[in-house]
Amino acid sequence: MISDYLKKYSTYYLSRYSVTKGKFEDILKKKITKDYLEKKISKDDYNIFNLEIKNVINYFSKIGVFNEKRLLELTFQNYVKKGYSKKKIKYKILNSKFNDSLIADFFRDELTNENLDELLIKNYLNRTRIIEKQKKLNISDKQLFDKMLIKLTNQGFNYENSRKILKKFIL
Repeated sequence: MISDYLKKYSTYYLSRYSVTKGKFEDILKKKITKDYLEKKISKDDYNIFNLEIKNVINYFSKIGVFNEKRLLELTFQNYVKKGYSKKKIKYKILNSKFNDSLIADFFRDELTNENLDELLIKNYLNRTRIIEKQKKLNISDKQLFDKMLIKLTNQGFNYENSRKILKKFIL
């Protein structure tokens, strides 16, 4: 049986955000700890609620709230659209606490795409508008190329791939 306290908070949170099971477990633990430290709940309630977390996660899993495969795909597409590097995408996805086997399969399929690097760099350059800003400063193409290469490597993009792709855009 799930207490009203956890059920209300879980329903509220899950109606607003899409999260993984692992991330949701951490969120519930933080909420319980925060309320205990603010003296909203007693020590006994704190212990009971911590034991109930597994039941809450099982309850919401049974009703189909956690679709981690779909959430992983949407998260990846969002990061590609933002122009994050492969390293940054891996880091962000690992921090979201997806199922390890699901992540391994997904990375094997998606990150081996040959056109992905070009798409990521293109999206990054479009999102930040770095080339447009630098061209307004009347910088030569060689200097612009060097600046962009440094920025891309600082963002986690591969040096050689960045060089090849930037040659298409700048030189």
